[in-house]
Amino acid sequence: MITVGDQKLDWHEGITISEVLEKIDNTDLCAVVRLNGKLVSSPHFDTTVIPDQSEIDILPPVAGG
Repeated sequence: MITVGDQKLDWHEGITISEVLEKIDNTDLCAVVRLNGKLVSSPHFDTTVIPDQSEIDILPPVAGG
């Protein structure tokens, strides 16, 4: 089981951040997530495997100037 924000999702061997984001609504613009306290950027979503019992926070895009 993994936790994404306040949601619990089933875990399986080899699950990636990309797979998790496909199961969550409104993540199209997600560029960064926090996986167990470490930041992971979108170029690594397809290759970052999530360990069981992980906590993921989806960080919203922030504009600045």
